[in-house]
Amino acid sequence: MVDFWFNHFNVFAGKGQTRIYLTEYERDTIRPHVFGKFKDLLLATAESPAMLFYLDNWQSAVPRTMPNGRARGVNENYARELMELHTLGVDGGYTQRDVQEVARAFTGW
Repeated sequence: MVDFWFNHFNVFAGKGQTRIYLTEYERDTIRPHVFGKFKDLLLATAESPAMLFYLDNWQSAVPRTMPNGRARGVNENYARELMELHTLGVDGGYTQRDVQEVARAFTGW
């Protein structure tokens, strides 16, 4: 079951600092929840540094233009992953607006 859920809530070890969190991710995030409620596992993965780094949520910010002229804003990676891969599926009936609202909710994690 650990392998199944680790694969379902996959993070790529080759991306930035994600690899330094892999041991903690499996031990403290996946393993304690494999036979529990899906909701608890989903929340644990959402709050995991491994997932936050993998999906660049740590870069998410309130939309604004920086002094150098570059735009900065809400990162939709995790919101899309949550709805498309972790819960509802590709044809789950959600809209782009839904993705944007979930991303806004996650900004700051």
